[in-house]
Amino acid sequence: MVGGAPLLWLCGPPGVGKSTVGFEIYTRLIRAGVNAAYVDADQIGMLYPASPDVLHHVRAQNLRAACANFRAAGAECLIFSGVVNTAEEALVYVHAVPDATVTLCRLRARPDELRERFVGRGWRRELVDEALAAAEALDHTNFADLCIDTSGLPVPDVVRLVWEEAGLGAE
Repeated sequence: MVGGAPLLWLCGPPGVGKSTVGFEIYTRLIRAGVNAAYVDADQIGMLYPASPDVLHHVRAQNLRAACANFRAAGAECLIFSGVVNTAEEALVYVHAVPDATVTLCRLRARPDELRERFVGRGWRRELVDEALAAAEALDHTNFADLCIDTSGLPVPDVVRLVWEEAGLGAE
């Protein structure tokens, strides 16, 4: 991440496809010959129980360390996926990687589709309702640079939309 190298951050509620889309974008960049890195916030911040503030702080500091390590290994860009619910939470991460040019891309899906995805994962009812409420709250924000609706779309179509909207270049 030298001199403002790009960091594409896929955010949104649980079940919207952040990790799946992020990893697919990462693999396409690799196939295109780009030295890229991929980080999933869940994988660098499993600290439970922890308050959301503490969890975001830990993940942001781990992201900072991962970026430095990837930069030292020659990474030209980073794909990051993780939940964020407010602009204030997003800033915790952005401030942790001041040498990156961050594009925040929020993925969303219709409530009925998110519910179906959660039920398919075997989530408890109260967790589904909580996640749907968080998704609805996100739909009333505009802190992301991009917003892509994943409703009814297969992963390759979502990847194509993100790729185009984020200006990742020719595939």
